Amino acid sequence: MTPQDVAEALRAAGFCGVEAEGGVIYARVAPQAPEFRAEEGAAGWRLVLPWNISPPAAALAAWNAAMGSARMQMVQGEAQLVMAYPGPEVLPRWAALAGEAEAHFIRWRRQRRPWEGM
Repeated sequence: MTPQDVAEALRAAGFCGVEAEGGVIYARVAPQAPEFRAEEGAAGWRLVLPWNISPPAAALAAWNAAMGSARMQMVQGEAQLVMAYPGPEVLPRWAALAGEAEAHFIRWRRQRRPWEGM
């Protein structure tokens, strides 16, 4: 699968702002949604939604126990929702999970306000 194939699949599925740069595809679930990326790695293509938040460990574990293949992980102190992209058939699930993850990320950020002043 080429970057062009992935970009075309994202556009066909209705994602917004689809742009390719250096083999990475950037897109949004909706115009106001945060940007995610599709990137190719050794195991194939994956979808990644980064968010600058460190969720509570219990919340991260609960998400991963409940969501199966859509994992939340920490990378350089930042939460990321990551899911394999074998093909366009997973895009509706990705859109739903990205929206749900965004709600969790925002809630976790708001819960940290008393300590971080955000």
